[in-house]
Amino acid sequence: MHQAKIVVGISGSAASSAALRWAAAEGRLRGADVEAVYAWEWSGGLHAPYAPLAGRSSREDERRAAAEMAMRAVDELGEDHVESVVVEGPPARVLLEAAAGADLLVLGSDEADAEPYPVINPIVAACLLRANCPVVVVLPGMPHHRSMGEMLAGSIS
Repeated sequence: MHQAKIVVGISGSAASSAALRWAAAEGRLRGADVEAVYAWEWSGGLHAPYAPLAGRSSREDERRAAAEMAMRAVDELGEDHVESVVVEGPPARVLLEAAAGADLLVLGSDEADAEPYPVINPIVAACLLRANCPVVVVLPGMPHHRSMGEMLAGSIS
């Protein structure tokens, strides 16, 4: 039997926190496991060779910081069906690979201050174009409105 799976991208931003809350609520409705994916890239290679070594962090330090941030976000949520996953790599690639076998990919997006529309950043755009599953883009403050009695698109009750 197929266990439903929802993948949500997290980054520590308000938009990703909203996406995590939305994905957790949707996971409860669907009886799905939720995988909160934090993609990170080591910044160590971005320093000039003559830059002082004192201010640099190691790859392991950055991986540990990413894991702590992801665990803290999931722990604060307090949902037992949500698990954090930390993967090194470009965020769009990491999220697309994580969502390859998922039923849903959930991403956060910020609202533009001067525009009435959300900002579609390159990571969200890449996932919208290339994901093999439905993608939901959540804005900060966007509540989850569906209830158990509502039918999912394409499902038979």
